[in-house]
Parts: sequence; C-alpha cells; structure tokens
Amino acid sequence: MSNDLIINARRKLGWRRRILSDVTTVILWGTWLYLWIPVLRKLHQVIRLKLRLEPAAIEVLETVDPISIKYSLVMLVGTCALLMLWTLLPKRQVTRAHEVTTLDDYARAFKLPADRIAEGRNSRITTVHCDEEGSIVRLDRQA
Repeated sequence: MSNDLIINARRKLGWRRRILSDVTTVILWGTWLYLWIPVLRKLHQVIRLKLRLEPAAIEVLETVDPISIKYSLVMLVGTCALLMLWTLLPKRQVTRAHEVTTLDDYARAFKLPADRIAEGRNSRITTVHCDEEGSIVRLDRQA
C-alpha cells in the first residue's frame, strides 16, 4: 500500500485522455477569464485616473458593457454540449481489481492500534485528537 490514502487515478489514465482533460480545463478557464476582460479594462482606467474607491466602483459598474444575451446563450449551450460530449468518451475497462485498503493498512498509515480504529468506526461519535504536525494521537469513542 502506498503512504498516500487519497485516491488519485490520474496516473492510470492514458496520455490522450490526460491531454484532453487538460486542454478542456484550459479552454474553460480561458473563457471564464475572457468574460472578465471588460471589467478589468475599466478598473485599469480608473486606477490610472487615481479616483477614490467609491466613485471608481460606480464608474466601472456603469460603463462595462455586458455580454449580449446571444453570446451568453452560445457559451451556455457550448459548455453543456462539451460536458455531454465528455460523457461519451470511451470508458476504460478495469483490467485488474483495485487494491482494497484493509483495517491493518489504516492502522499502519495512522500508527494506531487496529482495534481502536475498529471501535471508532463502530461508534456513533468519535473524537480524533491530533498533535501539532497533524498526526493522529488518539481516538475517543462516545456511545
């Protein structure tokens, strides 16, 4: 078992799917940032004029041209279509069974007795006490 108990399956994806995921993420972030360009331009103009904050905010809000309804709908439909196409990507079949993390694996990872972890799992309320580094020191079980 690895020391990391967080599931990260990215390394198991093919390089094409990773690149497609990264490119899609960059495109969506770029589109989101593109929507902020008019506001940032007006804010830059106001900063250059050295106005006080209240008049500057009013100036920015009154002079920024909103994106037309047509472009907003195109972006909305385009994002929905992109996400729907994403679901149609071929799914990779599991070639081997996933590793099952056992109670002993958790006990080794957290450096706690396995019976204390089992008691904590079976109780309704468990208080976890940690030290300054974030390591689990003890578990208090409440009925």
